Amino acid sequence: MAGSWRKTAAIVAVVALMAALAVPSTGIAATSAKHAPAKALTPAAVYAADAYEPDDSTATAHVYNPAVDGNTWTSARTFHGTYDGVDDGGDWVKITIDATGTPIWVETEYVSGQYDTTLYLYDSEGTQVAYSDDHPFWSDSYSSAVYYDSTVPGDYYVEADPYDFDSPAFAYKLHITVGDARRVWGANRYATAAAVSKLMWDNTTNPWYGTGYGPGCIVVASGTNPADALAGGVLASMLDGIVLLTNPTSLSPEAAAEIQRVSESLRWAGDPTQYPVKVYVLGGPGAVSDAVVTQIEALENVDEVERLAGGNRFETAVAIADELSQETMIGTTAFLVNGYAWADALAAAPVASYASAPVLMTNVASVPQSTLDWLEDWGVTDIYIVGGTGVVSDDVVTQLEGEGYSVERVSGDNRYETAVALAQLGIEEFEMDGNVATLVSGETFADALAAAPISWWTSGPLLLTKNASLSPEVIDHFVDYWGWIGEEEWSGCYVIGGPGAVSGTTYAQFRDLWKTANVGK
Repeated sequence: MAGSWRKTAAIVAVVALMAALAVPSTGIAATSAKHAPAKALTPAAVYAADAYEPDDSTATAHVYNPAVDGNTWTSARTFHGTYDGVDDGGDWVKITIDATGTPIWVETEYVSGQYDTTLYLYDSEGTQVAYSDDHPFWSDSYSSAVYYDSTVPGDYYVEADPYDFDSPAFAYKLHITVGDARRVWGANRYATAAAVSKLMWDNTTNPWYGTGYGPGCIVVASGTNPADALAGGVLASMLDGIVLLTNPTSLSPEAAAEIQRVSESLRWAGDPTQYPVKVYVLGGPGAVSDAVVTQIEALENVDEVERLAGGNRFETAVAIADELSQETMIGTTAFLVNGYAWADALAAAPVASYASAPVLMTNVASVPQSTLDWLEDWGVTDIYIVGGTGVVSDDVVTQLEGEGYSVERVSGDNRYETAVALAQLGIEEFEMDGNVATLVSGETFADALAAAPISWWTSGPLLLTKNASLSPEVIDHFVDYWGWIGEEEWSGCYVIGGPGAVSGTTYAQFRDLWKTANVGK
């Protein structure tokens, strides 16, 4: 993608007033071209120039200094918007790279307004080395991402533009990482789940995109008990959905707000039957109360709420598998996890999704009858048992083989090794991507419960780490097994959860793993 500086100077329009974006009314027609605003939409907001202005050329670019800004840096940005052809020059950032091979990963994220971004990356000579007008993972959105392994040390320039300068105003976030990881998190487990949803579906309130944009389903589970969410991760993944978390007795405000946000564009079509909004609630009233169901039903955009539950966690997993089987194409494979060992089940969900298989639950020493019945009823022939003999005994293997199933154990000496074994199974057998992974805590489940759908989109498995330092199993996976971290030309990895779940030290070790993994390739 050779090119040259697209602009060397620009006119900056300074707008003093910040106004709220007016949400379009129902009946808006869907956009007929991907980079054109939906019909009948007009400019509804103007924004003050952001704090980094003037940054409209290489000469005035903000100088990104990792020592000050951090190796991962997010800045709030705005374009003033115009319909008279005035070019504000985009937003420019200068990055100085000290070592050959340093990954530069840039992403944009929608905030408000009528938005579509384009990203460019140039070297110090003005040669375009990377370009994107969309995101390789979240390809249905108007967000963009570029990823580049620097070939030489020196200065690089990021240019973020509106796709069309003759466009309305909008606000966005610019994420820059010098390394291979970006943290996605919120103030608590409920906000983290909402942040994960926002990562995948950031454009659902963007009128520029048009109608009918949003997740295939919304899955709501208890944020205090992991059992039901573990089996529900496959359902959300295979239906292009999201997992949100709630308090057991009252709907968490973070979940309520996110349900409303991700369903906005689905409602703009005016006809609720065209893009119905369905919410699955996982578990019985002891896990998620009837009061929560009532609160979800009362949300403006929700059309249907269905509880998937049984008399216990094993039967709830069966109910989820029933729904998965009815709504998607599953194969003849199932994954079996200890119903009380959340860590193994957490790592199993992404691989099961790629295998088109449900996650079912067992006791340590015997398989519940409800699980056995489901395996028989749905014609399963192959079963992966997840975890060592301490979590699922050899008695279970003998029981299942006696029923005629082909059984394979996927395990390691601990939960971290088991997650790596699952990742390698997903890569070798089910076409997952070995270059990337989603990293979560192996010590606390809360922030990680909503992570499974990310793997569905990125193709990267889910790996576990200790809080205080990056688990050596994660290092071995990339250094010894795969030999590379970071999707060359595409993306780095996401870390889910705040510093309480994955410490700053651990995060930095993962972000900088390229220094030892990407050697001689």
